[in-house]
Amino acid sequence: MIFQLYLPGSGVASLSLDQWRLFIQIADQGSLTKVAALRDSAQSAVSRQLSAMEKQCGGRLFHRTGRGVELTESGRQLYPRVLAWLEEADALGRDVARAVDQPAGLVRVGVLSSIEPAFLSRVYDHVRRLHPHIQLRIRDGLGAAINEWLEIGEVDIAILMRGGRDDRRRESTLFTVRHLLVGPPGDLTTRNATVPFAGLQGLPLVLAGAPSAFRRQLDLLARRMGVTLNVALECDSLHIQKHMVLRSGLYAVLAEHAVTRECLTGELQAALIVKPSLTRSITLAMSDVRPITLACREVAHILRAGLEEVGQTIRVDPFPASDIDRS
Repeated sequence: MIFQLYLPGSGVASLSLDQWRLFIQIADQGSLTKVAALRDSAQSAVSRQLSAMEKQCGGRLFHRTGRGVELTESGRQLYPRVLAWLEEADALGRDVARAVDQPAGLVRVGVLSSIEPAFLSRVYDHVRRLHPHIQLRIRDGLGAAINEWLEIGEVDIAILMRGGRDDRRRESTLFTVRHLLVGPPGDLTTRNATVPFAGLQGLPLVLAGAPSAFRRQLDLLARRMGVTLNVALECDSLHIQKHMVLRSGLYAVLAEHAVTRECLTGELQAALIVKPSLTRSITLAMSDVRPITLACREVAHILRAGLEEVGQTIRVDPFPASDIDRS
């Protein structure tokens, strides 16, 4: 597609969409070297493309400086107009794709911080390969935050963890996860396959702070069982919780999918909590306040299939289901 631009004193400049995208990219980066790296191209090639653009426009678009490049006065005047054109062109492309029943547009997904980045990478690869007109926006956080994003329409799809039944019309359970007491390698308390809930008595724990549905569930069970939980540190970051277990002699209570990789590689050590066991469900929920587009449905399908596979994978671990006390 060719965009024609009238430049006073220079006539009409006819540049392709890709050339105008290059103009915006150079302006944003301020460096031909950075743009070349982003485009996986040689810096000299980008320089030649820029020179050709300026020749077609009949004048300089950028000043060359020792620190990179800066827009000329003409370039600064062009920038907002070109940016608006490109955004309109992208919107037109999405509209055309929708017109021929191809999934297209932005899909916002909220995921638990405990979901492995490798899983999200696979989801992105699948979406990009099968539905190139879909744009993903992924946000991660704690369950309470994700649930709020879903309720106010900031995400279209949410991956949540539930402790009990939920009556949402657009929510489905994918798999059940058990909870583990997590310690450092070689730790005596977690060296066995299981640990009774009463074994948490007095252990220095790092747990998520309020508001946390799981924390409330844990505190309630502890009171019912007469177990005193020694919460040495409250921390909402899963990454920091794992670090504190490894470096500071604390213990964490985490869902098995959140530490499967570390336990298999020996980075952490964990015992399945039993008598009673702690289980929750991983669910996929769709927004009730945003329209469910074809793109949303396709992304949800890919997420659902991938997470069900994760649910099968975490069963291939050192914690056989037969060890769970169902009381």
